[in-house]
Order: sequence, then structure tokens, then C-alpha cells
Amino acid sequence: MDVEAVSAKPQRILVINAGSGSQRCSLFAVAPSALPAGPREPLWEGTLDSTEPGRPRGKLVIRVRRGARKTVADVIDESSSVRERTTHLVRALWDGPAASLSGPGEIDAIGHRVVHGGGEFGTAVPVTRATEEAIERLGAMAPLHNASNLCGIRVARRLVGGHAPSFAVFDTAYHRTLAPEASTYPGPREWLGQGLRRYGFHGTSFRWASAQAARLLGRVGDPELRLVICHLGGGCSLCATRGGVSVDTTMGFTPLDGIAMCTRSGSVDPGILVYLMRRGLSAGRIEKMLNKESGLKGLSGVSGDTRVLRPRMLAGEEGPRLAWGVFVHRLRAGIGQMLASLGAAPHALVFTDAISEDDPRMRADACSAFGFLGLELDPRRNTRSPVDADIATKASAVRVLIVKSREAWQIARECHELLNGGVPAAL
Repeated sequence: MDVEAVSAKPQRILVINAGSGSQRCSLFAVAPSALPAGPREPLWEGTLDSTEPGRPRGKLVIRVRRGARKTVADVIDESSSVRERTTHLVRALWDGPAASLSGPGEIDAIGHRVVHGGGEFGTAVPVTRATEEAIERLGAMAPLHNASNLCGIRVARRLVGGHAPSFAVFDTAYHRTLAPEASTYPGPREWLGQGLRRYGFHGTSFRWASAQAARLLGRVGDPELRLVICHLGGGCSLCATRGGVSVDTTMGFTPLDGIAMCTRSGSVDPGILVYLMRRGLSAGRIEKMLNKESGLKGLSGVSGDTRVLRPRMLAGEEGPRLAWGVFVHRLRAGIGQMLASLGAAPHALVFTDAISEDDPRMRADACSAFGFLGLELDPRRNTRSPVDADIATKASAVRVLIVKSREAWQIARECHELLNGGVPAAL
């Protein structure tokens, strides 16, 4: 057998994002010695989304994409657990009409998105018993996320076995560079020793978007490149970066902080929570209210999905109009906060993730407040929503970029580094 040919065989890296409301699996093939700087599409991608509009009543649909081909792989009950959903989704990779592998033995490594790494994890790490114990312990700070992420780790180990190493990639790791004045809450001093600080989230998305923006602007390696990045999807947060390093972000101790989101409130006066507790609401009820019944969904009384709200807002319905107005107002305020942290105008305003990539009206509404910076959006290019492209006019003093969200590819990249003896993205 040709040893050189064997060593050049692409490694298949499976990326699992096991959330509480949606699950996603992506399979990438990467040569051991060649990690491309630019984006790479997955060979196979499966999704299961409990917020998908128009799905059969009481059912969840597993959809698979292989290249341009899309297939319905399975339909399962909405009442199924995260473990059951993730199991069905992962098995679809080698079992059923949308299979791409002959079996789990063809998988070389598995990367897992984990939301909260606290102050313990500044890089991607191999999954060990100690890692799992830490993820479980840190779940107290992200109870709706870490438990699901840990479930994904355990499902993958049961289905794939021990031959493929697993790695955990943490959303919080990218923000370990925040200065103390940016990460510290102005509460009692004992909070510092209790880990009650701002951690930030969506770090994997921001890491990719900042690097891709630098490539699009022709400023790779520029330590002075200033960006404001808007990650707007089911969860929404902003990040200010200088030279690819996070200097501020809108989320804090938990993914509830910051701007308004699809079903999450974002920042609210903490006195409201004290008021509600005094009126008899339990911590569990308040947590559900803030995470599942607020934001666009709560204010509109209709949905947290902008695809559903858009036509109803344009038709003049009061709830959707108010929800949209609050969302845009908080988004603009968040961008202003990031500008203050940069201390100068950004070289680019970057939009990434589902709402950012698909909604021209949102981008136009957000950008309209920053004409004083010399920012000028090109209406035609904005309407076309081209990804990995600049949609500002030539005369604009600030570039406006749409960067396709590639969290799964960024996770695969970090796993590839660890799998092949390199050093993952760090502080």
C-alpha cells in the first residue's frame, strides 16, 4: 500500500451542535496537512429545527443537504427529547435515504459546540471525563444550553464509539481577551471571587466572521483592523474586535444579556425581576419568561421568526411593528456601545447568521442610524443579500459586509488543529 497516499487521505470531521430547540450535524473532509484559510462547504449537513415554519403539526423534520441536493431524512415526534432528536439526526449520516457514510467507523473526529466554558476554557480541548464534569458544572450558568451540548457529546460517543476522538469548542473562549473593565459587573466585590462576570457568547461565529472579514478587506494580520460584528439569528449578540481580538461584546454572564432577540429579552432592569419575585413568580417561571416568551415573540404576540413577522409588520399589525421597532432600537444601541469600546469608527460593520444574511430591511434599518460615520449602504446590493461580500457604496467611509455564518466549519478547523498536533485558536 502507498504510505504517502494513505497519509494524504482526507480526515472526516463530524461537527455536532446539539441545542435545546434545534440540532445540526455537519460532516467535513479535510486533508491532514492542508487546512484552507477560506470557507469549505460540508459534504453532508443535517438539521432539525423546532422553530421551522410550516412543519407538520406535532412533528419535527430532519432535513439533509448534500451539495445542492436536499432530502427529508426522517420525521419524528415533537415531544421527543434532545437525546432522541440528536440520535436520529446523527444516525441519518449512515442509516436511511440520506446516508453519506457506510457506517460510523468512517468518522475520524467529532467536534462539539459547547456554549459556556466559564473562565476555565480558553481554547478547544479534547473531551475527557474532567471536561464533561466541567461542562455539567458550568451548566448552572447556561442551563438551557450546556445540558443539551453535553447530551450531544454522550449520544455521539454511544453511536460512534471510542475510535474517533471528540473535542469541545466553547462559545465563551473567544472573549477571554476582554479587559477587566469590560468583563466586570459593578456589583459587590465578592462577585469577582464567585465568577460572576461577563463571559460573552457566539465566540466561534465571531472568530470566523472577523477572520473572513479581514480576508474580504485585504487586511489579514492587520493589528489595527476595527470591526463591529452583528451575529443575528435565534440568539443575537454583537462584538467589537481589533486585530481579530474581542474587546467588547453585548452578552454577559449568560446568553440572556444584551440586545433583544427572537424569544429572549436581552438586557432588562434587574429591578423588574425583583418586582416579579416579590409578586410570587418563581425563578423557574421567570427564567422561562425571559428565554422563551420575550423578544420578538413576546412583543409581537405572534412569533419570534422574522420570516413570519415581516409580512404582518408590513401589513400594519401593531404587535409585529412594535417588536420590530424595539429590536432595531436595541440593535442600534448595541452597535453604538461597540463603537465606544473601539474608540474610533470601525473599518467595517459586519452582519452574520440567519437574520443578518437574509433580511435587507433589518440591515438598512440598522445602518440608517450611522450616516454620521460616513456609512452609506448600496440599496441594490443590499436587496440582493450577497454573502461574503461588501454591500456599501464605493464612497462609504465604513464598509458593510455580509459574512456567511460558518460556525460548523470553524469548529472543524479547530478540531483539525488538535487532531493533527497543532495548536487551536487561542487567546
